[in-house]
Amino acid sequence: MITPADIDKKEFGATRLREGYDQNEVDEFLDLVVADYSAVIAERNRLAEEVQLLRRRLETSASEAATTVLPATPVGSAEKILVAAQKTAEQVEADANAEAGQIKAAARSEADDIRLAARREATDLRESAETERQRILNQLKTQQTELEESIEILKSKRSGYKSWLRASLSRIEEEEAKGV
Repeated sequence: MITPADIDKKEFGATRLREGYDQNEVDEFLDLVVADYSAVIAERNRLAEEVQLLRRRLETSASEAATTVLPATPVGSAEKILVAAQKTAEQVEADANAEAGQIKAAARSEADDIRLAARREATDLRESAETERQRILNQLKTQQTELEESIEILKSKRSGYKSWLRASLSRIEEEEAKGV
């Protein structure tokens, strides 16, 4: 059986990026579970002690009744009291078990709610990351297109400069040939 100390000592592995559960939320929830679980165990132990006490009283009363000679009516009354005490003890135990079941169900429900919220948060984070990734890709594609256009413009200018330089060199050579 798991103890409150087991719950309190439980550590979960780390996750990459932001997937998984928020560690602080899990720790806070486990603190609540430990407190509730401890209270349920304490109540169960208290009720078990009370049942044991009632059983001892019943045994004591039964042994006293067996050793004591009483008139018929009081013995019948004692038996009725013992039966009533036994029923009361059984009812107390049943009530404690029912309350423990309700506490467990509430804890499970709360845990399910936390898991659902964590899943929603993880989905939102994934969607946000995908949107950001797509925005960055679009931005990079735009920059790539702009760079390709700039390269084409520079190639065109280079070709123009080459033609100008050739023409200039040709004129210089013609002038040198005339001047010689």
